Amino acid sequence: MKIYKILILIFFMMNGCDSPTSSNIPIEVPGDITNYQSNLYAINSGQHLEEVTINWNTYTEIGFIQYIIKNNLNEVLYVTEDINESIYTLNSNPAQFQKLFLVVESENETVHDSITIFTRDVKPITNFSAIANVEDWSSQLEWTSSEEVDSLFLNYKVYRLDNLNYDLFLNLDNCNCEIATINERNTSNYIDSGDFNLGEEFFYVVQTNTIQGYNRTSIIKSNLSSINYTCSPLISDNPVPSASQSEYNKIIINWDHNLNENQFYELQIWRTGSENSNPINGTLLATITDYSKTEFEDSYNIGDGTAWFYQIKLIDVHGKEDISDTFAGNSHP
Repeated sequence: MKIYKILILIFFMMNGCDSPTSSNIPIEVPGDITNYQSNLYAINSGQHLEEVTINWNTYTEIGFIQYIIKNNLNEVLYVTEDINESIYTLNSNPAQFQKLFLVVESENETVHDSITIFTRDVKPITNFSAIANVEDWSSQLEWTSSEEVDSLFLNYKVYRLDNLNYDLFLNLDNCNCEIATINERNTSNYIDSGDFNLGEEFFYVVQTNTIQGYNRTSIIKSNLSSINYTCSPLISDNPVPSASQSEYNKIIINWDHNLNENQFYELQIWRTGSENSNPINGTLLATITDYSKTEFEDSYNIGDGTAWFYQIKLIDVHGKEDISDTFAGNSHP
């Protein structure tokens, strides 16, 4: 009998309820970390008046759900469940900067990326001059023609004011001061003749217009070329212009200046890849025509862990300039 009880005890010990051990406790392992990087990129930022195209790497892992494009208001602009779709074109007005957000959703992860894109402004005339003819006091206007696309170009309009009223130059539709319309883009001069008084001063601008109804005005020129008008443009040195050092696939540039809306004409951002080169002689990244904008996101062929060198050129409505010292930025390695 004693032997029988021992056998029963051994049986239950061998076949009783399992106790958790290190070999049978379920282990929750997180999903595998993928190597996917979206590398969101703007193909043609700043090249067109009304559109910018972005693209990204197609998803390379299993469990893909969708791509989503949103704007900075968190509005959904585009959704696709096609894993091979990796391009989107945003329609916009000229000279607009917008931040877009890419969301890549899969069963195992959600990848976020963002980029600031921009459209260009109308291309104005450049190298504008006005000189009074002392014999009859007509004004000889000369310029370099706009480089606007021929299929988009509509005309030039020439405006003349008899006083330096900056407010009117911002509202030419209501100034009652248009003196000529020129339909040929390659035209580069105009003579303003009339019953003028000797020594009378006039102020001129030439507006470039497109078939879509967009326009851009030139700098202001006086027919008394001996008078040196300026709004004394000055890029702030407190703080000085700066560029970020640790962003992925981008470098963020910041600056400040002293011009108000009436005085500001444009701000240019120039870049070079060599510290021994002058950025002004390098690549023109952007021409900004919004006086209040003081930040620019450079994502043009940035690369990883790369240093780039920048200069900023500030131009007032009379064409006077101020150029910053060179400053450097780096993308994250």
